[in-house]
Amino acid sequence: MVTEIIEDKFARHHQNIRSRACATALCRKYRTGGDMAVDRGWQHEVRDAMRSEAWTIFGPSRLVKVVSVLRPMVHSSWGYVTSEKSLFGKTPFQIEVSLGLPAGELSHGCRIYRLARLPMPSEVRYELTAAHPDGEAYAPTVRSEKYKPGDPSIHQWRLLADVPNVHLIDLAPNDRFQYVHN
Repeated sequence: MVTEIIEDKFARHHQNIRSRACATALCRKYRTGGDMAVDRGWQHEVRDAMRSEAWTIFGPSRLVKVVSVLRPMVHSSWGYVTSEKSLFGKTPFQIEVSLGLPAGELSHGCRIYRLARLPMPSEVRYELTAAHPDGEAYAPTVRSEKYKPGDPSIHQWRLLADVPNVHLIDLAPNDRFQYVHN
């Protein structure tokens, strides 16, 4: 009964069809067991599902994947992505620091891909900002020193499946990223 009320509340009050479907699926997931008053994890999952992302295929709000220029060209991306606007005006070194990548990862330059399509809800998970390596609070005593906290203003998402991409640009070590109309 409680889950039906919650499901109805989220479905009624949210205009985004994609998010409404996610919230409904998550509420149904928790119908089968557990005391919802004790287990609050479902509330965080519903809140994440209700997140409305303003991603686009073209323009500064598109999702991009940054890798070392030494890596071979690929036609799909997985793992962490960010919005293109987070990279404007930055050199590969500044991008490396901002995203919290391992030191020297982009020392030879970087390759930037844009996603060819928007990810499906089941293919992506919000992972806080780049200040949270692996989407978790940074604690040097527990975490690997390989990934340092990045810029807290840069949001990141994790692609959970391969999503087709398009090569956008390669940056040499001293080049600054500028908007690419591609």
